[in-house]
Amino acid sequence: MPRLIKAAFAAALCGAIVLTVTAADAVSSSQTGTQTSAQSFTGESSPWTAQTFGSWGNIPTASVNVTVPSGTTRFVDARFTAESICVGDASAWCSVRIVVINSAGTTTELQPVTSTDYRFDSPGGAEEAHALERFSPSLGAGTYTVRVQALRITGITQFTLDDYSFAVGLVEP
Repeated sequence: MPRLIKAAFAAALCGAIVLTVTAADAVSSSQTGTQTSAQSFTGESSPWTAQTFGSWGNIPTASVNVTVPSGTTRFVDARFTAESICVGDASAWCSVRIVVINSAGTTTELQPVTSTDYRFDSPGGAEEAHALERFSPSLGAGTYTVRVQALRITGITQFTLDDYSFAVGLVEP
């Protein structure tokens, strides 16, 4: 019996070590806010198809301007939902990201930053609903544009978004 207990303990310990190593590879990010000081919403009921291949393209009307008041900081909480269809090779995917652009034109992807690794949709099936929510790092005073961008990965022949909604909250830390 003691041998069985030792074997079970060793197996549990190995599993914990594997989980720890896996979790250590993940990059976490977080923000905490007290209240939303401004909210903006935009939407579109006409379909839009990504024309560019291999580079991020701006999704029409999925853009909101926000202003952080002088002497304060804020962070952005942004959510994008859409009906999507992604057509192409089974190993490819369609990607979406949300970015914030400052008045100098610097573009920053909202967190968690995944670049092209976020699979908003994959080939196969009919149109279906998908969603993405992201948040920014702390933003200083100024005017910013928050925008949704789409990307057709190699192997994708069609990426169409329809009936989409974009909500942006400016949150006080």
